[in-house]
Amino acid sequence: MTWFGLSAVSATSRHIVQKAVRGAILLVVVLSLLGLPTTSSPALADSLSDRIAAARARQSALRQDIDQQNRLLGNLQSDAAQARSALTKTGNQLEGINVDQAQVRKEIQQATTALAKVQARRQALQEQLGQLDQTLDLLEQEIQQGADELDQRRAALGARLADAYRSQNTSLLEQVLDSGSFTDVVSDASAYLAYGDQDAQMAKDIADDQASLDSLRAVTAATRYRTDQLRRAKEDAAADLRTQKATLADAKARLARLEAKTQAIQKKQMTKARKIAANQRQAKAFIRRQQVAQRRLQRQTAGLLAAAKRAAAKRAASQDTGGGGGGGGGGNGMFMWPTSGVVTQEYGCTGFYLEPPRGSCAHFHSGIDIANGSGTPVRAAGAGVVAFAGWTYGGSRAILIGHSGNFASFYGHLSRSVVRSGQRVSRGQIIGYMGNTGNSTGPHLHFEIQRGTTPVNPRSYT
Repeated sequence: MTWFGLSAVSATSRHIVQKAVRGAILLVVVLSLLGLPTTSSPALADSLSDRIAAARARQSALRQDIDQQNRLLGNLQSDAAQARSALTKTGNQLEGINVDQAQVRKEIQQATTALAKVQARRQALQEQLGQLDQTLDLLEQEIQQGADELDQRRAALGARLADAYRSQNTSLLEQVLDSGSFTDVVSDASAYLAYGDQDAQMAKDIADDQASLDSLRAVTAATRYRTDQLRRAKEDAAADLRTQKATLADAKARLARLEAKTQAIQKKQMTKARKIAANQRQAKAFIRRQQVAQRRLQRQTAGLLAAAKRAAAKRAASQDTGGGGGGGGGGNGMFMWPTSGVVTQEYGCTGFYLEPPRGSCAHFHSGIDIANGSGTPVRAAGAGVVAFAGWTYGGSRAILIGHSGNFASFYGHLSRSVVRSGQRVSRGQIIGYMGNTGNSTGPHLHFEIQRGTTPVNPRSYT
């Protein structure tokens, strides 16, 4: 048998020749492989890149959710501040004297509405925080899965480097010459040439993905911290809400007690009023007498105040004869309350049918009635000159004090007075004692503030 024109030789010689031929072929293959591109993106790298991209998108959505949570928390805190303000006003009103029950009811309603908003916003915040926690948990799981994949890729790279180390003393030519086929030659040569480039690229990809995961971990930790802050703020809001609810319940209970007390006094007053006017004819006659008495008193008041002003002008110019809170303006605090008790009738339109009409009101009350025990001290609402101290046309013992700024204060139904006409009084000075004189339905003080001779709402000036 001949091989390439040669006579048969021994098996050993043929093996040597075969290696030589494969070596020649290898040179051609190597030269062609030198221009081949190398690839270095394992399937795990693609999977991790997808995870990182998804995690970044989830983090972006989380940031938007947290911003929304902060806005919700801001609204909650604003509503809580409104409720707190209303409750503070309510407490101040209830602690003060001569409580304006209508105003207290209004402030309690405002506080109730604000607290209902706080409750609703806190519930929404609680639910959204739960959703944020679930999203963060999922994000942290994805980051951990990415870390596990990186560990697998590091292990694969380590195995490749170990294989390279074990074969570092065997030449490429020796490895190829030992191959059993042409396919093995091509495979071995390609692997040998691409091996180093692939390892370098794999190491770079691992380092880049590790940096991405570290960044994700840092942002996720910061996000978790922000949600923890939101949770603490929500817990603080819940504690504040409980406190405000307790304050509101206390205010409602106090108002209910005051209303019950007021209604009991008003019931007694109405019983007395019905006795005063047993029928409609008597009631109308009573109202007419009240109107006549008021007109006479107004005329008398105008003259008395003019006389008091002339007397005051003769006194030392440096001495204060003005209102207790400063000269004429009509701002809150100009006068003080003359006594304390339960306000049984406010200034303005009233359902108390014994009061005379005024303007569009069928029955109009020209002052504020403050009920308390007979003999309760009554004080001057402001500094001034006593224009009148005695009995009015309606049979009531009364005092009229002139103040600067064309103001006057009137005190009716006294049991007795301790000042005289023309006397100068100071703000807060005792001028008489509460009683039940004249057309009265029980011990109380009828308190008026007059501008000129026209009664105005005392609450606007006290």
